[in-house]
Amino acid sequence: MSDFSQQLRRVRLLLGTGRAAAAVLALAAVAGLLWLIFGLADWAAGFETGGRKAITLSLLALTGAAGLTALIRALTVGSAEAAAKADAALADPREPAAAALSLDPAAAATPLAEMLTRRSLEAASASLKQLPLGKIFPWRLIGRAMVALAIPVIAIAIFRSSAPAAFSTVSQRLLHPDTDIPPYSPLVFRIDPTQPSAVYGGDLQLVAEITGGTIDHPVECLIRRSRSGEVLRLPAFRESPTRFSRRLDGLTESMDIATACGKARSHWVPVEILLEPKILSGVVRTTPPAYTGLAARSFPLDTNEIAAIEGSTVSLELTSNRPLASGKLIFTPAAAPGVEAVPRTIEGTISSSHQATFTWTATLAGRISATVSDLRGTPAPQPLDLALRILPDRAPVVELTSPPHQLLATPKSVIPIAGTAEDDFSLSRLQFVRTLSGFRDRVRVVAPDLHDRNYAFNDKLDLYDLGLEAGQVIELMLEASDRNPSLLGHGSSGISRIKIISEDQYAEYIRAKTTIAQFGARFEAARESMENARESLEKLGDALEKGDAEGAAKALEEARDAQRAGADLLEKIAGDFPAFELEKRLAELAEKQAADLRENLDALEKIDPAGGEGQQAAIDEMLERLGRRQEQAEQLDEDVALARDAARILEMAAKFRQIYENQVSVAKRFGSIVKELRQGDNQNRRLLPSLAGTQEKNRAALGDFKTELKLRLDSVKGGEPMLAPLVDSAFQFLADLDAAAPETLMDAAATHGKAGQANDAYTNAELARELLERLLSKPEPFPEAVMGKAPALDLPRPDVNANIEQMLKALLGQNPGDAGGGQAPAGELGMGGTGPQGAPTSGIPMDLPVVGPERLEFEPLASSSKSGDGKSKTGPVAPLPETAEAGKIHPTETRRGESSTLSPESIPEPYREAVKRFFTP
Repeated sequence: MSDFSQQLRRVRLLLGTGRAAAAVLALAAVAGLLWLIFGLADWAAGFETGGRKAITLSLLALTGAAGLTALIRALTVGSAEAAAKADAALADPREPAAAALSLDPAAAATPLAEMLTRRSLEAASASLKQLPLGKIFPWRLIGRAMVALAIPVIAIAIFRSSAPAAFSTVSQRLLHPDTDIPPYSPLVFRIDPTQPSAVYGGDLQLVAEITGGTIDHPVECLIRRSRSGEVLRLPAFRESPTRFSRRLDGLTESMDIATACGKARSHWVPVEILLEPKILSGVVRTTPPAYTGLAARSFPLDTNEIAAIEGSTVSLELTSNRPLASGKLIFTPAAAPGVEAVPRTIEGTISSSHQATFTWTATLAGRISATVSDLRGTPAPQPLDLALRILPDRAPVVELTSPPHQLLATPKSVIPIAGTAEDDFSLSRLQFVRTLSGFRDRVRVVAPDLHDRNYAFNDKLDLYDLGLEAGQVIELMLEASDRNPSLLGHGSSGISRIKIISEDQYAEYIRAKTTIAQFGARFEAARESMENARESLEKLGDALEKGDAEGAAKALEEARDAQRAGADLLEKIAGDFPAFELEKRLAELAEKQAADLRENLDALEKIDPAGGEGQQAAIDEMLERLGRRQEQAEQLDEDVALARDAARILEMAAKFRQIYENQVSVAKRFGSIVKELRQGDNQNRRLLPSLAGTQEKNRAALGDFKTELKLRLDSVKGGEPMLAPLVDSAFQFLADLDAAAPETLMDAAATHGKAGQANDAYTNAELARELLERLLSKPEPFPEAVMGKAPALDLPRPDVNANIEQMLKALLGQNPGDAGGGQAPAGELGMGGTGPQGAPTSGIPMDLPVVGPERLEFEPLASSSKSGDGKSKTGPVAPLPETAEAGKIHPTETRRGESSTLSPESIPEPYREAVKRFFTP
């Protein structure tokens, strides 16, 4: 650094120091003036603590910002400004400092220029060294700042000397803005009481004595809430020129109070809230009797009731807001016959300074009144009132979930038993009871030592082991006991009744549930399994003949699968329960065919896909083995087709029987209304339009019957000659029906019924019934089938006749229901329900769950019985259950491959009582 630069820096430092001193004095003057103005404003307005704090912070921020700005500007002195100040002090017109500042030694291009520059800098440095410091220091600026500072100082001194009391108050308020100092006022406030207090929720009377000046503003009582800081201003009542009072009601929280008159007010005085001993919370501990096995529990008292098991030890722990000295509980038993309501006093134990505990044994229900007293002996203002509820030890709840309340089962069925028992505390034992009508109960303890609240029981009842016979009824029940010492804890489930039916009745039940398509699907499945086995062998022979080793290996595997699948299916069919007569012949044939397939399966193990001698001969032998039963199978297929064709015609006979029965019902109901009208009773006349609608539906059903019967007769006409008598009789019946034309009478009956003409409606309905009955009286196969007599067909095989008779009986078992909505869809063999006279055709209700021997269920294809390649197809066969209990099913489920079951809830409501009576011995 050059000598000139050092001298110039000295000048800059001197100028900055002087300006900073002036800035500090000026800032002090401004601050004094602002605080003087703030003090005078506070003297006049009397700002509250919050306002003073806000103004103080604002002034501090403003003063600090202004001072910082002034200091920065004062200390920032540039070189050019310092050179100009130095030249002015030197009074040299050449201005050596400014000239030297403008020269740059590094920029000299020639030695001469360099020499001249050096000479200028040396001359300027010499001049600055000779310059006195007093000529550069800013004395005038400092003087002006001192004059400005003297103005607020003099004003403050005048304020202090003229109003010392006000100055002292205001200065304290300014120096301590966050301290509660009342604004200056000549008024003097004295509050009585000096240390105010009140009982929680009580009242407080405040009195203020105001002296020292004239009261020229309304006097108010100020209340400041401690939690929120909110200030309420309430008017005070004047008792004398200087005495004012105010009553505060319902004090429940701490607060500060003061008295104000205009801007003048007293100091804030805290009000102490005196608490009475009150119950803040409670905890209940109950210890149940030991026999229940339940653990003690503790819970907060959040309701006005305590519930405890009879004999429990109850402990009530109350917590107060004050230290306690004693507690007392009064228990009053509830009024009851034989119980004297004598109050009982229970003294409490002070477990801690704020807690009282009461302990007693709960044996009776009643009312509880508890109170506590603090150390001064002051009782709680109100006692704690509670209700004591006794929970009795209820008997176990037992439910027998399986079997259902009513069940039908064959003598060899295995019935799953399932039930649950639940107690409110603890079970002790569970026993299974079964009763056969006319014999004593058989009791078996299934769980002798229980300690749980819940128990699930599962078992099986083999009816075959019991030696039951058809017609007998066995009743099942579960009983459970708990550990109540009074020995009253005993519960029983509902009774499940199992009525034993014969396998013949079970077969009738199955026939009533089997459609014509389902009947034939079983035979189709057996035939297809044999065809698949035969086709797979032919395919294997072709592959071996061509020498295609890879194709032969694949065909061999397919042949094995086909033989195995066919054998499995046929063995199941052979062991299946036969419901129809023809199924017995199918079972015998299936057993033999399954044996043939097993032999083929063994022979296929010796086949080599690579070919060789004797391979084709082995294939031919297997095909020949499958052809052994071909004649029997074809004969069976013909008989099944014959029975199916006969069933399609007999189904129409059953439909006509439904139409006839509906017409009988309609005519009878019309006749009843006619009799009532003749006796002067018009109550049921309003039913005539509805009955006319029923007649129209039966008329439409008759038209549909004629159309459907014609279609079915045309489809079998010229087919099986052995059905010719039945077909011809049906054609003749259809012709006689067209000639009789009962539709005209049905239409007339419906028309008169809608018009309210009961007598004419009855006459036409009855004539229509007579026409239908006359048609049924002819001794022909079709009318006789309508009346329930199977046609005497000239068939060489008795089982076919028996099968057709079974089908007719099942068809007549359809539930006729309503003429318009109760008709079974075409193609249905039987849908269950009741026969023409309303009695179950199978001797058992169709809507009850039934358990019997297992039976495969075959579903035909929905669209057609022929596939695109002309081969007959059937729907999938459901697999048999994998359990060892063959022939037994769950009574509450419907599963494919098993006999159907229905839940009792499926029984229509009007008939449930009748079903119960049927099973009640």
